[in-house]
Amino acid sequence: MKNSLLILSLFILVISCANPKPRKPVAHTGGLDLSQSIELNKLLFEQEVTLFKKYIQKDSLHHYTASQYGFWYTYEVQKQTDSITSTKGDEVSFLYSIKDINDQSIYSQKELGEKTYLVDQQDFMQGIQEGIKLMKVDEKVIFLLPSYKAYAVYGDGNKIKPNTPLIVTVELTSIRKQ
Repeated sequence: MKNSLLILSLFILVISCANPKPRKPVAHTGGLDLSQSIELNKLLFEQEVTLFKKYIQKDSLHHYTASQYGFWYTYEVQKQTDSITSTKGDEVSFLYSIKDINDQSIYSQKELGEKTYLVDQQDFMQGIQEGIKLMKVDEKVIFLLPSYKAYAVYGDGNKIKPNTPLIVTVELTSIRKQ
């Protein structure tokens, strides 16, 4: 019995002291490479531009302007006299609502409530961050935001799906200069 325990102990000792053999890396294939991703994003953007052009053609009440930021906008209420707009660090308050490209409400102004935002210092929907800088107090603007300027590939985790272009109406209620 003692001999068998001694042999078993020696066997375990020899096995445990052996050098482990390195494993070969597992190769993964089947994912998108960067060039495919770029092409898919270009295609998505072209499709969204086409949707917005159709939307703009149907909306004969407004004149839309293409912004330098990559979205379109039009004024529902525009102030001609006041020239104060927000800059980095200003605290702005605004009301907003969100619709899909078919003018179906996703979030109403009542659901979203009034939002307070520090310009260029807080994370928020990119298109609205840029659009607010174009606005004056008491103006109301409709923004046509491609998905990459809205919630991009993530959506909002609730009602807005990934890669969804949006129509966002914003009413700027105050600018507090810093």
